Amino acid sequence: MQILVNDENEITDYVLLGQSAGGIEVANEALPDNFFDTFKPNYYLYKDGQIILNENWVDPNTISKSATPTADQQAITAMAQQMADQQQHIASIEQALTALAQGGAKS
Repeated sequence: MQILVNDENEITDYVLLGQSAGGIEVANEALPDNFFDTFKPNYYLYKDGQIILNENWVDPNTISKSATPTADQQAITAMAQQMADQQQHIASIEQALTALAQGGAKS
């Protein structure tokens, strides 16, 4: 079996059959008893030839996202609103020019 690890030695994936570029060969005896049942990317570390639990692992499904927009999100929203307002203003100017041109052609 081979494991794939990232720069922080977190096990990101594993290969049971065949080989993977950059894979590290690991004997089945080195695996924790419940490795396959509990495996999640980054849940285990490969350290000094051993597979151990990553004590810093956080389930990505439990990370709460803030309901308050960030400053960047607020700035992007404000810019989008400005663009919409400008497009609306341009459309009204185009309508006025068209009306003027049509009125001027009739004279």
